[in-house]
Amino acid sequence: MKVFQTLEGQQRQSLLILFTVGLLFWSSLSSLLPTLPQYIQDVGGTKQQVGLVMGCFAIGLLLFRNPLGRMADLRGRKLVVIIGTSAVALAPLGYLFTQSISLLMLVRVFHGISIAAFTIGYMALVTDLSPVDKRGELIGYMSLATPIGLGLGPALGGFLQQEASYSV
Repeated sequence: MKVFQTLEGQQRQSLLILFTVGLLFWSSLSSLLPTLPQYIQDVGGTKQQVGLVMGCFAIGLLLFRNPLGRMADLRGRKLVVIIGTSAVALAPLGYLFTQSISLLMLVRVFHGISIAAFTIGYMALVTDLSPVDKRGELIGYMSLATPIGLGLGPALGGFLQQEASYSV
């Protein structure tokens, strides 16, 4: 962690903000994991359809990763991070207002786009903000937002599920 002390104030602040955004992104994304399968069944989905809907995020991820990478190069990394964070914030609203399996699949594809955008913009920004001689170490630390957020999110989702009295 000493590597952060060697950075200029603005660099350190930018990376701290970016790490916090990453933590919130991955926590938000994974907070749905405890409830989404049951919700899909409540909408009328079979166990097979639950798997299909849950896996549809990969479609958005695969189809949009390269175009969003080009956008990050041409229009800026921050824009792509904003697209990713906006999509991950809006996607849960899609689940609330969707009562069919096919529409839930589309919402999951949209959720996948959020992952494509965020991961590209995030890692590109980390790379841009990191001095060449410290880049690998900083990428290592900054990438910890993913497993920490993925670990915290389901616990948060389970807590919110219990507090909202959504029965599984």
